[in-house]
Amino acid sequence: MNPANVISFFRIASLPLIIYFLSQRTVHASYWALAIYGFAMLSDVLDGIVSKNNSGGNTIGSFLDPLADKILIFGMLLFFAISAQFAWTFLFLLFIRDLFFLSFRFLSSREDILFLQRKMYEIAFTLGQFFLIFGLLVEHLIDGGSLRLLKYQSSIHAFVTSMESLVLVLAVLSLIHAILFYTREIRKKKRTSIEEKPMPLVIVANKRSRGYYNLYRRRLLGIFARRRGANIIFFPNTQNMYQGVDRDLAPHRRVIIAGGDGSFESALNYPSLNSKILGFFPLGAGNAFYSFFYKGKRYEYLRSRFPFKEIDLDVVQLEYAGGTRQTLFVNLGLDADVIRFSLDRTHHGFMDYVRGCWRALQNAQGSYNFVVRVDGRKRELSNCSTVILGKVPYFGYGIRSLVGAVKPADGKVYGLGVVNRHASWLNKPLRLWALLVGMFNFEVPPLLSFKGKELEITSTIPFPIQAGGEYLGESTWVRLRVIRKQKVLVV
Repeated sequence: MNPANVISFFRIASLPLIIYFLSQRTVHASYWALAIYGFAMLSDVLDGIVSKNNSGGNTIGSFLDPLADKILIFGMLLFFAISAQFAWTFLFLLFIRDLFFLSFRFLSSREDILFLQRKMYEIAFTLGQFFLIFGLLVEHLIDGGSLRLLKYQSSIHAFVTSMESLVLVLAVLSLIHAILFYTREIRKKKRTSIEEKPMPLVIVANKRSRGYYNLYRRRLLGIFARRRGANIIFFPNTQNMYQGVDRDLAPHRRVIIAGGDGSFESALNYPSLNSKILGFFPLGAGNAFYSFFYKGKRYEYLRSRFPFKEIDLDVVQLEYAGGTRQTLFVNLGLDADVIRFSLDRTHHGFMDYVRGCWRALQNAQGSYNFVVRVDGRKRELSNCSTVILGKVPYFGYGIRSLVGAVKPADGKVYGLGVVNRHASWLNKPLRLWALLVGMFNFEVPPLLSFKGKELEITSTIPFPIQAGGEYLGESTWVRLRVIRKQKVLVV
């Protein structure tokens, strides 16, 4: 087993060991608890050193690393609260602080706001909790009958009190910082998104989109068209869905594509629309573009004066063994297999996707050894379940496909790998954990992000590919780069 993995497991396993020794209520056992806790505090630093030395800094950490501190801290404080050595009110306040902090991270992620916390500030908060627990352990030793430490009892109590005050102050300040940062960024987005004059546009709807079979969704499309003063043109039910549409679209500068993710991607690949300003109306099963264009705001598009604004968006060229196409997001590996297992389409797109996820969990391959070249620089993603590439940072429903700040027109392709440092049988359940982490826009293991002007990904075995809402087949290589910019309408 990798030495770094042993260290990660030790940090988790140290909690029950410490609690066991504390429960013995002897001086000797309490010293053992204090020693194990000291090693656990140092293991995080040691883990990073071992990982760097073993791999030259070219690997991702354990997915256990981000959890270890929280498990150890809250587990220890819970034990001391049960033992009446620590206030339940204080523990509750720390829990509420973390809950609110996660809520603001989630809201910021939906709005594509990069939630920044000062790194040294967060380190101080974590260290304060660690030293608080250290002081509580020493107090436990004194209560257990340690005569050697008894003469320092008042000093230890003052130290614990000061640590409690420091942690409380840092908890309050971090929460205030989160509130102020979020409200400031939201106000800034609203100021830059005010629509000062009406935007004439036309809507092109795809009758083959699954939402069109739903009377309620068609009614929403009608409301959207009336409130925006837009005419609706329907794609013909032919193999070439743009046949005869050019003439109707020629007078219009702004075109709303009403369909799913695949419908919008088809518009990107239709040359006559390259010079138009494209928007999106959710009428299909896909939700990536809905989350990107409307930031997941429910029914935002029905407001008569919601703040549309025009931006430039990079369009990526995907090359693979089966051909070339223009796209905004690409999935490789396990996520692409979900789309392959969802190809039996019904009128219930979400349930089709759920069935595809279940089939992929049962039947799809979950481990690939990818070689990624970012502008020529090589990086190996061993035991990787999936890679997401492109410019759209959402799957839908507030779940991110890419983490960090994704700039829409910087000429770079963004990537995210889900890399497991442990046994490959964990890859599929770990993919679900990675989705949860992505909701809060955390770049922590098993997530590994990268970006560059040109990305090339290869594998010794074929891997499945999805672009937009379409499954493309398998290939042993893909190459991506930005080839042009498309003007789009977003909220």
